[in-house]
Amino acid sequence: MHFFKQNGFSTAPVRPFELMMTSYYSKNYEKINKLIKSDYSKFSFFKDVPFSCPDFYKSLDSEFNNSKFILTIRDDEDEWYDSLIRFHSKFGDVKNVKNFNYVERGWMINFLNNCYGSSEDNPYDEKVLKNTYLKHNRDVKEFFKGRDNDLLIINLKDKDTSSKIEKFLGVELSNKNVPHVNKTK
Repeated sequence: MHFFKQNGFSTAPVRPFELMMTSYYSKNYEKINKLIKSDYSKFSFFKDVPFSCPDFYKSLDSEFNNSKFILTIRDDEDEWYDSLIRFHSKFGDVKNVKNFNYVERGWMINFLNNCYGSSEDNPYDEKVLKNTYLKHNRDVKEFFKGRDNDLLIINLKDKDTSSKIEKFLGVELSNKNVPHVNKTK
């Protein structure tokens, strides 16, 4: 998202949507879409939750004609899982995720259970999370099959990411450097 801001695009804040995740969990996508149409229609880009969660893209595609979608992927599910664990470790010990105070206490465990399908007892179940990641990527690719103008798939490690984005959006970017923001070790 930092990349798009650097290039003059308006990017929506994440927190209002994080606070609406119960609507995603209950598949009340209309409530989220209504918020986008009313308070957030001035923004060009949306990221993170619920936009990166399984199946929500279908509602967005239906509600917002001519929208474009970017699916960011990792080299494989192991790299994605390791990155998720490192990122979540910023908020506390992943063995005690129920006590994370991200957004509000309990938010992260609800997210893992409802978005990725993990259990209360094992919220970071490696097999479950990796399978959800792989299934989501397959589902997105299948949904947009034959619609190359609507979906761009990028791995941020690729050297030509900015040129792919320029071609996909039909624009010339002033800053072609794609920074890796929120990188955790």
